[in-house]
Amino acid sequence: MSSQTEKGKEQFLTGVDNGMGQLKEGISTQTEESVNRLKEGAVRLEQGSKDVDQGALELSKAAPVLVQGIQSTEKGADALKTQGTESLVQGAKQLDQGLGQLVQGSFRLDQGVQGMNQQVPNLLQGIQKLSLGSKDLKAGTGTLKAGSQTLAGGMDTFSKGLGDLESGAKQLAEGTGTLTGKNGEILSGMNQLDGGAVQLADGALKLHDGSKALGDGLEEVKAGTETLKGGLEDGAKTVKETPMNQKTEDMFAAPVNTTEKQMTTVENNGHAMAPYMMSVALWVGCIAFSLMYPLTKYHGKLKSGFAWWASKASVLYLVAISQAVVMIGLLHFFDGFEPVQMTKTIAFACLASVAFMSVMYFFTNTFGKVGSFLMLIFMVIQLAGSVGTYPLELSGSFVPYLHDWVPFTYTVEAFRSTIAGGESIRNAVIFLIVLWLVFTGLTILEFQIRAVKIKKGKPILESWLEKKGLA
Repeated sequence: MSSQTEKGKEQFLTGVDNGMGQLKEGISTQTEESVNRLKEGAVRLEQGSKDVDQGALELSKAAPVLVQGIQSTEKGADALKTQGTESLVQGAKQLDQGLGQLVQGSFRLDQGVQGMNQQVPNLLQGIQKLSLGSKDLKAGTGTLKAGSQTLAGGMDTFSKGLGDLESGAKQLAEGTGTLTGKNGEILSGMNQLDGGAVQLADGALKLHDGSKALGDGLEEVKAGTETLKGGLEDGAKTVKETPMNQKTEDMFAAPVNTTEKQMTTVENNGHAMAPYMMSVALWVGCIAFSLMYPLTKYHGKLKSGFAWWASKASVLYLVAISQAVVMIGLLHFFDGFEPVQMTKTIAFACLASVAFMSVMYFFTNTFGKVGSFLMLIFMVIQLAGSVGTYPLELSGSFVPYLHDWVPFTYTVEAFRSTIAGGESIRNAVIFLIVLWLVFTGLTILEFQIRAVKIKKGKPILESWLEKKGLA
């Protein structure tokens, strides 16, 4: 690209030099010569003009003499008439003198005209040479134009080269930007490589230590093998020397004595499945009543959100306790349900029912039928997470992540303890109390916010749910 630009530049300068040289030469030779001849012709023309002027002047001077001669001729004629021939001759002489002066002026005028005619060809020749100089000037201009076109071509090549250079510069800038953007990754990779090198060195040291430990262990294994070999030989010798009798046979038949201690007793499969099904029954009962009872309706003047909540909670919690007592009573009288700790079973069932009802109260009051549906889905999740049917070790891989976070886990374990006797139910009681307090506080807060919006005339979520048929 640089060589093409330099070549175009040299061609342009050469064309300019040639054109200017030819132009200068044409002007300096043809124009100068033509101008000199024009000057010479102009000088001769001026001289002829002066001669013409001189002849005209002399003619104008001779004219009065001619006029005078004519007048004298007239007078001579008159004198001739009067005085005679002598006067006529004198007048003729004067007339002849005037004619001579007139002829002389005419001759000078003719010489001036001839001088002018002689200078006209020189003037035409100068004009022709000036025309030739103009042609040479035109030729030089054409050469200058050709050089300009060559320069234009070189400039196009130079411009294209500049475009290529700009494109390459952009690609270089983009590559540099990409490399700069990857500095963090490169640095991170170098750090990781450095860390890996350190880990590799530590691993090599550990491998060295392990190899030494392995060597020591092999020595110990060798020694232990020899000890084992000696012991087996001694044992075989002892067994061979031991007499076979009833005592020896009993020892070989039962080398270990086992002791069994029963912690609790489960009467049948019904008592075993009761903790699981009782938890499900209480949860479903809370969902059903929350759907049937108008949790968000009120009559009369709205006082406060807390009073609104209390008017509904007094009914819900009473129903929750009642359904727990009725469930235990029906199981006892109709199915022969006999827990080891009946009173504790009933009390815990009431607590579980109240805690479940507080959860339903919040979701159904806040989200309407959508909240009840979510609680139904959550119940299905709890059926697997609580391991009420199968032990945790036989359940799915996801169950351990749910087991400690679902309410059914605590109610099933607590019911098992109260029905068959066993561990303390304190942790389950604490969990249910916290669950009841948290969702009761959330429900009261939601009622307070809703009451404030109703008093201010602002739209609430319940109105939108009623329009959509979800309240």
